[in-house]
Amino acid sequence: MARVAGAGAVILLSISCSGQTATSTATPSPSPSPSPIAYGPPQYRALWVDAFHDGIKSPAQVEKLVADAHRGNINALFVQVRKAGDAYFNRSDEPRAADIKGPIDFDPLAYVIRLAHAAVPRIEVHAWLNTFFAGESSKVYLEHGDAWGNRAADGSASGYLDPGVPEVQVYTHRVFMDVAKNYDVDGLHMDFVRYPGSSWGYSPVSVLLYMLETGAKVAPAAGDEGWKAWRRERVTAFVRDLHDDLKSENPNVKLSGALICFGSGPLTAADWSKTAAYGSVFQDWNTWLAKGYLDFGVPMNYDSDWSGLEKQWFDRWLNFEKDSGFADRIVTGVGAFLNYPEGTLGQIRRAVAPSAHGNRVLGVAIYSYGSTSVYGTDDFYGSPDLASGLPRQPYSDGIKDRASLAGRARTFNDWFMTQLSKPDYYHDVEYGWVATVPVFTQPALVPVLPSS
Repeated sequence: MARVAGAGAVILLSISCSGQTATSTATPSPSPSPSPIAYGPPQYRALWVDAFHDGIKSPAQVEKLVADAHRGNINALFVQVRKAGDAYFNRSDEPRAADIKGPIDFDPLAYVIRLAHAAVPRIEVHAWLNTFFAGESSKVYLEHGDAWGNRAADGSASGYLDPGVPEVQVYTHRVFMDVAKNYDVDGLHMDFVRYPGSSWGYSPVSVLLYMLETGAKVAPAAGDEGWKAWRRERVTAFVRDLHDDLKSENPNVKLSGALICFGSGPLTAADWSKTAAYGSVFQDWNTWLAKGYLDFGVPMNYDSDWSGLEKQWFDRWLNFEKDSGFADRIVTGVGAFLNYPEGTLGQIRRAVAPSAHGNRVLGVAIYSYGSTSVYGTDDFYGSPDLASGLPRQPYSDGIKDRASLAGRARTFNDWFMTQLSKPDYYHDVEYGWVATVPVFTQPALVPVLPSS
């Protein structure tokens, strides 16, 4: 089997001139028309491109990203352009990200859009922004953290902004809308659109507003159901208002969200209130989808297929997503960084298959371009303790230094893009050469979404 090396190439048409003087007046034969593309059924095949790894930080990275997406028959990129109150795009009121490489006028988001939209087939670009997480060292947190920063019941902070503070809602809403107004994005993708946990939300402004609105005489306990509902509504109000404003001003831009799927999923809609998304981080995405506040949701089904328990969690969430009544608004998220390559490919196959009732989701999103397997992520090669818990050992396979492990990770990440679309193989530390079966053997157009 021939190993595919390098980034591949996006199909482009060009004309070359030899510079020689013509010696004949014969009419040249017309160039043959390109063969029509044979598409599979419409299906989202999205890839998260996080800003903690290479992907969009230089022109060369962007060019490789788009070529790799083309090689893997990926048709949508969720590119992280705001990770911690910073910007991987030039038309921003927030500071330019410090790790962008290139001239000052290099605009990572604009360049991704330019190349992805020119690719054949066209690739969608969704701007991925961390919503209520800004980081304690960010400009917005340093300037406003005393008033806007989220606080736990014990007063501690974590770099989150508090959705219960009205100024936080206004500021963050504007950040998102500025991207939609200034760039030809296909969508806005919200991450961290939630609270850190059930004991959070105790900024002085939020507590005072809650007491004024409800008549409470003292600060509520974390488990108070009224207080939980109030915080949940603050997050929902942000999503609803952003959706409404976006559809009013930029109706072709899709709004999506990265959605929490901690632990085991609900069996039915009646079990929704028992989920961590609803009761712990106050992210009521079941309601958002049912009421059309999102054009589509991306539940983060990040589970290890090699774990029997987590495999059950993955399939239970998947069944809920397919039979929820809004499967036509779901793109299932797959955590490749927690799996061996064949495990991720197997999860993708299960995700795009119909449920027992015949229902299908819109497609899948893969996390992430910079971490495509347990061998391709610094979550494991940077943590020997975590790596020692993986089922196949020795994880390092005799590699002694971190730089060489990082090199192995880059190789695995490069191979994975071929594994998506063609029969391939990789070398495992325990099993030796492992064959992989592709899931995206033909290009596919993105599906048409229901109106919201």
